[in-house]
Order: sequence, then structure tokens, then C-alpha cells
Amino acid sequence: MIAGIYLVVIFFASFLLYRLATFPNIFLDEGNGMYDSWCLANYGMDSHLIKNPVYLEGHAGQGQSVLYAYIAGNFMKILGYKLFIFRLPLVLISISTLLILIYVALRRGSVRIAFWIALVVASSPYILDVSRFGMDCNIAPFMVASGSAITYLGITQEKRLVRLIQLILGFLIIGLTAYSYNVGWIFLPVYLLTLAIFLLTTRKVKITEVILPVALLIIELIPIMIFAVRSNIPSLNKTVKIFFWTSPRLQVGRADASFIDFKNHILANIYHNITEGLTMFINGTDGLSWNSVGNFGPYYMFTLPFFIWGLFIILKRRLIMDYFIIAQFVGMMPIMLIVTPNYNHWIFLHFSVLMVIGIGIIDLVSNYNKFKYVLIIVYAISMVSYTKQYFTLERYTGWDIGAIDKIVSLNTSKYNKVYFASDDGAFLYVARVAAPVSPNEFQKTKDDPYSKVNLGMDNKYSNFERLTPDSKISNNSLIILPREKVSEYGKKIKGRRNSNTFRLANVDYLVYE
Repeated sequence: MIAGIYLVVIFFASFLLYRLATFPNIFLDEGNGMYDSWCLANYGMDSHLIKNPVYLEGHAGQGQSVLYAYIAGNFMKILGYKLFIFRLPLVLISISTLLILIYVALRRGSVRIAFWIALVVASSPYILDVSRFGMDCNIAPFMVASGSAITYLGITQEKRLVRLIQLILGFLIIGLTAYSYNVGWIFLPVYLLTLAIFLLTTRKVKITEVILPVALLIIELIPIMIFAVRSNIPSLNKTVKIFFWTSPRLQVGRADASFIDFKNHILANIYHNITEGLTMFINGTDGLSWNSVGNFGPYYMFTLPFFIWGLFIILKRRLIMDYFIIAQFVGMMPIMLIVTPNYNHWIFLHFSVLMVIGIGIIDLVSNYNKFKYVLIIVYAISMVSYTKQYFTLERYTGWDIGAIDKIVSLNTSKYNKVYFASDDGAFLYVARVAAPVSPNEFQKTKDDPYSKVNLGMDNKYSNFERLTPDSKISNNSLIILPREKVSEYGKKIKGRRNSNTFRLANVDYLVYE
């Protein structure tokens, strides 16, 4: 089955790298995160001139996690400002997580166990999907999975020094989850406390062995814990510099978008939240086209019996690895009660479910060896079918990359002004991804220069300016018009030639120079 493991890894890597620069399109949070990442790497500050932030203010003050921005920024600083380069670190982290899981399965299990764990994880529609676009939260499940796997290695390691190193490394990687997704602030303390209770009461680890790893973990988490407290208390929600890092002010709270209503009928809202979550998995989609394709679900529907059987196994046998999985389910319980369901909001559920499915399958093929061929065929058919739909099914995945490439090719920086008449509120954000300028230049040229209240832009960015009937057109300028507004601005484009066209958000734009 070693050959099978190689084939699974090759499929996984090929799927993640294929057309990475051109598909999917650029999602709103991904595009703005890419710009902030580039700013941090090249100017040491984010788009709002905040140095060393522990959290990003985001394009509208709603906030974004910072971990992926720092990681991807280093790649772009070395390899250039390109979408492929921005997405590449997540692909590499995803592949590395798979390899870590395979390594742990080989070291603490067998080739057979490693193969099935690899197949179950690498074929997961959600894992395949989430690994291909660089949204800030998408890195979070890989921190938990890889950090937990390394911690498990440490706990089962007999050599004291190696054991300590693996425990420290595992804890620190798990701790990075807090910098990758704010839902992790709920998940992490419950998960780690539950895991500690399991391991200490069963004497799988001694308190003295975890003193140093826990101390380093707490030090690692102090900046984000301070930010989490300050950002949720109005009187403390201010931008402050603490030592070498900065805790930013968030203008828009994340609770309204992610949590249930706590003001009215809370028990009914919790019940409704749970039933909506179950419906999401039964239907095989969370209704978000960039999260789920067709109705494959995050794990394929045919795996449900294996999940149920695997859950029965881990609850009965209670091996060390089972404690990790159970603790992750416990960590997800408060999230499932109060965080509104979609595959990203419930992001810490997926790896634990996949592990349970793998355990159920491994037990089945151990007792009925010939059944493995049927399962492999079913997985192969499902993977081929999902791959075909993923790359061919027409659906919304974000800003059109073709349009962004066209804006890049216009070389807009050589013009004094680029006038536009778009009704799309995201137009200037698309322009910023295509033609980034320094954060200082962005702040100087946006609608309300250097404003800490009005963070966004609707009319101005760099040399881009909204076209109105009263606009006085400067020399050496471009005019970008939706096709339906060409007649409205006929006088403005008189004497100019239509040099280019592009399509953005189902609107055709004409470029005049």
C-alpha cells in the first residue's frame, strides 16, 4: 500500500496546484488579505498603517486574522506579487499536514492505517476546496491537525528530550490557531482543557512534562488574548502599541456575522442553529458556492456509516489518539451551539470527522479485507466526479481573475488619471489588487485621506477617480466605462479610441484612451 500512499499524495498535490493562478476567482476577503499581506512584507505595516498588528483591521474595519498574511507576505516578498504566490503557502501547508498525518500513522500504526488516513483526508471535498484560496481562516484547521499530530507523537515518544521538543512544537503550532481564525478563541481553550484532563487523569503525561510547553504556549497567546478582550469591550476597543506589536481597534464587531442572537429566545435560537447545522451536512452543501460544490458534502455522503462506526469505536476503546479526537469534538460543542453554521464557521470539525471516518474504514477492512477494493473504487469514482465538477461547474467564486489581469495589462500607473463609472462597490478593491500602491499612498489618496473612521473607498484610490458629468478630464488619462454607460458619457470619450475590454461581475467594461 506504499504505492497507494504515493498516488494519493500525488493526486492531492496535483489537484491543489492545477490552475491555482486562475481558479477559483479572488474572493473579497482573499483579495484584501493579499493586499495587506503585501503591505506587511514590503512596508512593515498593514493598509491602515498599523505596524506589527496581531489582527488586521480589514478593508471595512471588520477584522481579519493575521497569521496567513504574515506567512504569504514573506513568499510574495521573495517571489513577487502574484496570486499564485499568495495562494502557494496554503497549498504547501495543506500538503505538509497530510504528510505529517501519514508520518504519524506510519510511526505509530502501519502502512495500511497510513493509506486509509491519507485517502480519507486527501479526497475530502472541503479540504481540497479550502486549500486552494488564501482566505485568512483557511489555514486554521491545518494548524490544529498538524499541531495535534506532533503533540501526539510527543506523548507517545519514549526519549525524554525528543518528547519535550515534540510537545513544545506541537503546542506552539496549535497556539497559532488563535492567530488564524477568531472562532479558534472559543475552540482552543475548550479543546486544550479537555485534552489535558483526559491525558492527566489517565496518566498518559505528567504535569512536569507539560509545564514548559504550556508556559511557552501562554506567552505565544498573550498578544491575541489581549486583543480579543480589548476588541470586545467598547471602552478598551482602541488601537494601542504594546511592546513590539499593535492591538488594533475594530470598528465592526464580528459577532453579528458569526453568532446567534443572544438577546431574544436564546434557547430557541440554539435549537435552530443546531438543526440548521445538521441540515447543512444532510444536504451536502452550506449554500456558499466557494465552500461547497454540488452536493458532495465535506466528506462524501457514503462515508456516514463509517463515521458512526468509527465514533462507536473511539468512545469504547479510548486510545491516546482517540482522546485527541474526542477533545476536538468537545471543543466544537460551544461553537455548534452559538456560531451560525457554514463549513468555514464550523471549520474545526472537519479533521476530527475525517479521522473518525478513517477509523471506521480501517476497522471494516481489517475484518473484511476484500471490501477494501470496493471502497477504493468508490473513493476513486467520487474523487474523479468531484474534480470534474470543481473545475467545470459554473458558480460564483469571487472577482473575475480575467478582469484583474486585464487591469494589470493596462499599466494604469503610467497615466495621470484613470476615470471609472462603475456601480460595483468592489470596483476599487479589485483595482487595488490589480495595481497595488504603498499603504501610505493608499491612505493619502482614498476618499477620506488617513481617516480612522471611514476606512473604505468608493470614489478614489491612487490615480483612480470616479467619473461624473462634472469631471474635468486630465491629459494622459484612461476612462473605464460599463457598456451601458457609454452613451451617457459620450462627450467625455469623444476623440478617444476603445483600446480594450474586460468583464467583471457580469458587466462588460470598455477602456478608452
